[in-house]
Amino acid sequence: MFAPGQATCLFAQYTPSGRLPPHTRRYLAALAALGFTLHIAISGATAVTPEDDAWLRALGASAHPRANAGLDFGAWADLLRAGRARGAETVLLANDSVFGPYGDLAPLISRMRERDLDAWGMVESHERVRHLQSWFLMLRASSLVRPAVARVFAQDFAAMTKAEIILHGELGLSAALEAENLRIGSVFASVGRLHRLLPANPSHFDWRLMLRAGIPFLKAELLRDNPADIAWLAPLWRRALAGLPGNGVAEIEAALGHGFVPPGRPFRLGRRLLHCLLTQDRGVAVLYGLGAVGARGVSPRATRGDSSG
Repeated sequence: MFAPGQATCLFAQYTPSGRLPPHTRRYLAALAALGFTLHIAISGATAVTPEDDAWLRALGASAHPRANAGLDFGAWADLLRAGRARGAETVLLANDSVFGPYGDLAPLISRMRERDLDAWGMVESHERVRHLQSWFLMLRASSLVRPAVARVFAQDFAAMTKAEIILHGELGLSAALEAENLRIGSVFASVGRLHRLLPANPSHFDWRLMLRAGIPFLKAELLRDNPADIAWLAPLWRRALAGLPGNGVAEIEAALGHGFVPPGRPFRLGRRLLHCLLTQDRGVAVLYGLGAVGARGVSPRATRGDSSG
């Protein structure tokens, strides 16, 4: 898809053990197969394991250990300051906050390239303000050097809280792209004024529709923590992945535990009614939310890492 040297991926990975999880290996291998030059910021470790170092070298990828500070934006800013994107025409910002890809990214990327955008992401959210979610952002290199955008990555993310990084990083980057009058877009977008008033992450509320739109990823936070208490997640996530390439169910269970069930809360009618309004996937929201169909359970919550978005 990309000619050698044309596209670079700056990847933010939290792994204090220095070992790359199998699902991260899948992601990196898929990006390398598309022609991306890979630079992986390894946060929280002084080095990757010898096995992973050999694997990355065989992939043509470079590991860059760093202190665990600044989340994904801190990692990307470090890589940009070190010149890891120099010479590329296209730069992908990605992180370890998703499982996948369970499917071929090439058709999706080709479709988005045809739109002649300066920057695009998998998901446009209206949570708080209109913005592109930062877990997968493709930018022209020329966009990164525009003054407003460059100022975003010049910030000291290591000195910020997570909330501040989201505000000044994720939300700030989209604001900077718009301030520079750059053409931006997304594969999937949330809709409705209600999203601007109430927190509604489309990667949580509309995860099934994202898969159907060709986005071959699931957010790890969604499965592991289910922070919005999505009622149709537990009964449907295995079924949704079963028809996709890549054996995603087995891979996710290997990461989160065999027989894993996303955590849930006791039934509350008001919350379920609100969810029906916030999601575009209203049919299943009514069936599994208001109908209280499907077994719910609680699973141990894994320790949250450095990268987010």
